[in-house]
Amino acid sequence: MKKIRKILAIFLVICLSVLAGCQNQQEEEVTKYSMYYLALSETKLETVPYEPSAEDTETMIQEIYQKLSEPSDSEEYLSLLPDGVLMKNYSFEGQTVMLNFDEEYKKMNNAREILVRTGMVLAFTQIPGVSYVEFQENGNPMTDSDGNELGPMERSSFVENEGKNINSYVFADLNLYFANENGDHLVKETRRIHYSSNVPLERVIVEKLLEGPKADGMLPTLSSNTRILGVSIVEGICYVNLDKSFLTETMSVQQELPIYSIVNSLTDACKIHGVQISVEGDTKVTFRESMELDKVYQADYSYLETEDES
Repeated sequence: MKKIRKILAIFLVICLSVLAGCQNQQEEEVTKYSMYYLALSETKLETVPYEPSAEDTETMIQEIYQKLSEPSDSEEYLSLLPDGVLMKNYSFEGQTVMLNFDEEYKKMNNAREILVRTGMVLAFTQIPGVSYVEFQENGNPMTDSDGNELGPMERSSFVENEGKNINSYVFADLNLYFANENGDHLVKETRRIHYSSNVPLERVIVEKLLEGPKADGMLPTLSSNTRILGVSIVEGICYVNLDKSFLTETMSVQQELPIYSIVNSLTDACKIHGVQISVEGDTKVTFRESMELDKVYQADYSYLETEDES
């Protein structure tokens, strides 16, 4: 009898554990979406769990647009938009949500504007089917203080640490080198990104190379499965440490192109005179047929595709 009671007790504990696990899973599913607000200090974002009434794309866009347009009724955080800044309307085409503001938007100080932009991009790009957010001013493309169009922004534009030290984001115009359609030359893609000043620019560049090109007619030179183990600059040399996927998951491009896509991209943006690549800390390896990694590579633009070759 005692054994039966013991077995029943164990069975009851297991059932309760399973039920608790199911409940926790349901709670996670309920809170998988977030709304973004401004902290009372106005120096960072606050993330608040959000449960949409439905999870289809159109409904969620409309709901989030409405929430972002409303003033905050909380004593713990502020709405993203300050009083007087009007979000006039929105539209949705392809995978892009276009937000149209009045002229008061550009009167926000730079720190607040970056927070607003970040929060809105993060809010809308969590919606299934939405990959980009584009800002407009009275129906025209929004520009920065230098007159450059902001263009469509995606979640990966905001590198690392959503909501943490997000007020310290800065801009950079990067030359990223990828392969042409034939995989036998490099082509340059110039891209404007904003990234956390807590992340070294040299690491951001390698991350962007791993993401691959955005423009048509280009091929990636590195596998997106490759992990960055470290990127640092010491005395003018940039040391890039990648995992073994760099060797095992090579792309169908000429063997020199992955190396020089990294070297040229880093050299264009950073004050360096060479790059050394290692695989899990080891430089005594050969990439593809003959690219020895125990040497410092310097930028070489002879691999760039010319007009005659394009």
